[in-house]
Amino acid sequence: MRATPFTEFPSSKPAIHVPNWALILLFIAYALPGNLGHAPWRGDDALHIGVAYSMLREGNWLIPQIAGVPYFDWPPLLHWLGALSGSLLGWLLPLHDAIRLGGVIALTLLLVFLRFAARELYGREAASAAAMLALGSLGLLIHAHEMQPQVLVAASLAATIYGLAHMRTAPFRGALIAGTASGAAFLAGGLPGLALCLPLWAILPATEAECRSRAFLFAYRHAIWPLALLLLLWPLALSVWQADYLAIWWGRELAAISPHAGHLQRAGAVSNLIGWFTWPLWPVVLWSLWHRRGRILAFGHALPLTAALLALTLVVTTGAMRPANVVPLLPALILMAAGELCRLRRGAANAFDWFGLITFSLLGIALWLSWSALNFGWPVPLSRNVLRLLPGFQPSWHWHELLLAALLSVGWIVAILRIPFFQLRGAVHWALGVTLSWGLATTLWLNWFDYDKNYRPIANEISRQIRHYGNGCVASLDAGDAQRAALYYFTDIKLETGSAARSRCSLLLAYSTGKRSLPEAGPAWENVWQTQRGRGRLLERFGLYRKQLPQSAQADQAAR
Repeated sequence: MRATPFTEFPSSKPAIHVPNWALILLFIAYALPGNLGHAPWRGDDALHIGVAYSMLREGNWLIPQIAGVPYFDWPPLLHWLGALSGSLLGWLLPLHDAIRLGGVIALTLLLVFLRFAARELYGREAASAAAMLALGSLGLLIHAHEMQPQVLVAASLAATIYGLAHMRTAPFRGALIAGTASGAAFLAGGLPGLALCLPLWAILPATEAECRSRAFLFAYRHAIWPLALLLLLWPLALSVWQADYLAIWWGRELAAISPHAGHLQRAGAVSNLIGWFTWPLWPVVLWSLWHRRGRILAFGHALPLTAALLALTLVVTTGAMRPANVVPLLPALILMAAGELCRLRRGAANAFDWFGLITFSLLGIALWLSWSALNFGWPVPLSRNVLRLLPGFQPSWHWHELLLAALLSVGWIVAILRIPFFQLRGAVHWALGVTLSWGLATTLWLNWFDYDKNYRPIANEISRQIRHYGNGCVASLDAGDAQRAALYYFTDIKLETGSAARSRCSLLLAYSTGKRSLPEAGPAWENVWQTQRGRGRLLERFGLYRKQLPQSAQADQAAR
């Protein structure tokens, strides 16, 4: 069977695609700054680097752990990638940078399969548009530069869409890709990842009459074998060697896929989150839905639309309301926008282009002015406001960072002046603008972000206090997974968890964030040290408690 891309709205201009060498250079400029060159930052980055580090340090690759304590929130596929890249490249790079390259692999897979899927559905020009829109997406930016399992889930979803689209021309190969990708989604994101991919398998026979024959449906057996292997291999290994972990993990997965109405009660906050996270995709997608309303049930439109609806349903009805959980919504929106962007009228394409040019030019100027205010005190009003944001921060800069930032800015100006109009110029400028902004942030402002997000200084200080007050086992009080992972990575200190740890350990580390005050440990504990960092909702407090000896023990100790 021979399938053709969906070109019912052909462009009036000849198709122009972005050369592969240009895409590769742009991807390198986008992906490496921020993934290399800094210690693990607080949040998901420190957490998942800590899990991969525990695999390397403890030697247990079967189950994710943090400092010897089982971690149940995510399956191990991203951590396996991080631990593998860390073991292979840890001699060349700092270990956290080498581990973070596992996330770069996930990002690479996402862009590759988005290009393949767009080309299969809409043609060669749409493949370049998909890559540019992915790099220009605001929501992907931060999570593409941290260890983030949702990026690997999104890559698996993009690969599933590509495999199903490819089945129209190569049923065996397409089914093999779709089955492998859906299984990888399970190993990357658990049951939610599987729920994003498996329902898409029904779209092809539902929308294409030629795909309902017994011979074609029989091709799906090639998808079943890799899917079954990836679905069963890890749980079967757990059932043999870690049955208790499997029982707890499975219960949490069922809870994670169960819908709740919590987000619906905060509809405004959810819509705001999705709105900025998926910018600038959703305006183009809405226009595409209107423009293609007569062919919305055709395979090339129904497949990404169904993927978007599945992802949106999971975002709105399951899990916590946090930006990372919106990442799986991006692949489908990118594909829908890529198919339409190649066919926008010139006026709409120019509006999309000029909005990106103005936005990122102003943002670049703002970053340079803020850097000048921080380091040289000019402009004076801006200098006062910038310094107030991080009390105690001492600005510094290096010539090589300044030179790189200047080269990025010159490249942006050249792109504005030299790139002629073609249908994808707006997408190119959005991708270049995001790369420029991120490049300026990770050169001019790297010390600023590192001061606020790097756990190394606070981890070293906590380690000194623990050695001073006993250097025994340390229990945790409200310390999160990211804090425990960072403390273990930087200082090898394992915080004990659970109620039994408080009776067993002589020291206790308490943690709070935002407006919450430091939790009280109880009358049996004496607060011997505390500190705080950050401000506002990012304020963090740490406190160290020492268990007080009974009066009889204190008298014996005094007598001795």
